[in-house]
Amino acid sequence: MLGKKIKAWIVASRFFAGPWIAVNTFLGAKLAGFDFNAWLLGFGVVFSILLASHYMNAWRDWVLGVDRLEEGSRAKPYTAASQLIPRGEFTVGEAKAATLGWFLVAVGLFLMFAPKRPDTFALLALGIFVAATYTDFAKRHAIGELYLFLGHGFGATTFAYSLVKPVTIEALCAGILLGFWAGIVYTIDQYQDVETDFARRIKNFAYMLVGANMRLSTFYYFGITAIVTMHFGMALMGLLPTSTLKTILLLPLYHFTGVLLDYQFERGVLLALLGMWLYPILMAV
Repeated sequence: MLGKKIKAWIVASRFFAGPWIAVNTFLGAKLAGFDFNAWLLGFGVVFSILLASHYMNAWRDWVLGVDRLEEGSRAKPYTAASQLIPRGEFTVGEAKAATLGWFLVAVGLFLMFAPKRPDTFALLALGIFVAATYTDFAKRHAIGELYLFLGHGFGATTFAYSLVKPVTIEALCAGILLGFWAGIVYTIDQYQDVETDFARRIKNFAYMLVGANMRLSTFYYFGITAIVTMHFGMALMGLLPTSTLKTILLLPLYHFTGVLLDYQFERGVLLALLGMWLYPILMAV
């Protein structure tokens, strides 16, 4: 029984997002000159906020009725977190306690170890705001992509940068690129819910793609082209180091990913995640 409960807590946390936060904060710390302690702190604060948002999402989805399984519903290929509370494997009280606990961990780490400047406070506040309002506001207003842009990509990268030195245009540019990555992958993640019962309760960019009869690969290639074009422009203008353009090596992976997204969706999702993780790594090394 205890093992089953522990498993429920782990699944609800959606800890698999950890590598994403690790590489994004690594890039931020690296661009600022790299400090291992700053990277560790950046990861600890951002990941704690992310865990809080995942527990809060499970709780608020249940309250708002977003996670009801009806005709056409299907679980995501990499998590069943949305169904823990409906199935009685996790409680609202546990989700609330975990949400508060992880928010307190993030704030505690920041107050104890982070430099206290306007940019660090602003980025911490941005992360907490995005995490706390995602389910009730972003989902309702179909701006989940914007929230992923701000939290997982832009916020994570620039916050880690700010722990080494004050935020510069270099940090903002890197954050924008990784923010777009986050938005693209969020749309892919939501795509399989379109034309199911969830589509009646949540409208998002993926819903509009299906309405426009756009193939998922077309959207993915368009998004990748936008990111690569922006990256080259930033490097040519001297806003980012030219060494970050090693990401061009990932183009064959992107091409194959688009093909799989149309014909083998779950494998395509995994490759899209791999591409998103490798991008900041190649920028940093």
